[in-house]
Amino acid sequence: MAHGVGIFGISVDSVFSHQAFAKELGGLPFDLVGDFERKMVTDYGVRRDDVAGYAGMARRSIFIVDRAGIIRFTWIAAREKPQPDYDEVIAEAKKVAAEG
Repeated sequence: MAHGVGIFGISVDSVFSHQAFAKELGGLPFDLVGDFERKMVTDYGVRRDDVAGYAGMARRSIFIVDRAGIIRFTWIAAREKPQPDYDEVIAEAKKVAAEG
């Protein structure tokens, strides 16, 4: 990917939880961002308030945002599609990075 492009994982969990998660996996190739106040998951429309026990949690989702801050690709988990097409995600990320 082009210089200046970043990949971030965002979670409503605490920073301490992120550190433990990354350590358990032997490290991660991207930074984890804490959204403990649930502002990002609300602003991006992926906050779950539909199932008891998951209130305020995020739906599993992927957003590819260009350098201008425009969302260029979105995938949000659904019962019929719980995992993204990773090849499609990578292709879209490369396309947006190349347009940089």
